[in-house]
Amino acid sequence: MGPLSAPPCTLHITWKDLLLTASLLIFWNPPTTAQVTIEAQPAKVSEGKDVLLLVHNLPQNLTGYIWYKGQIMDHHHYITSYVIDTETIIFGPAYNERETVYSNASLLIQNVTKNDTGSYTIQIIKRGDRTEGVTGHFTLYRE
Repeated sequence: MGPLSAPPCTLHITWKDLLLTASLLIFWNPPTTAQVTIEAQPAKVSEGKDVLLLVHNLPQNLTGYIWYKGQIMDHHHYITSYVIDTETIIFGPAYNERETVYSNASLLIQNVTKNDTGSYTIQIIKRGDRTEGVTGHFTLYRE
């Protein structure tokens, strides 16, 4: 069998070209958005104390949010909501006058009782009627 007739490769790539390509690929990757989370402060609270359900990584372009007791987002579990554009707070059937909602979406529960312990869900309402639900939890302990 005879020699191959294809000419040898004459393309010359430098390290500088490779580094430029690698850095461009890194910057062109779309950024990952952080997940919305709820942090209970403190995570374990004793009866009669206060707990703050602090919301992290809120997305942009929100119209408001709604807090629910438990993981079911229905009218019976609806505690309170906040409308961002008008700074309006609306109370639901599960509101018991010990909850305070803040403009940063956090929820303060004062004078916690054993009935307050458990899960809380925030429904985040984005412009364009898109919604997202996130659940947080805190535990009651006896001192």
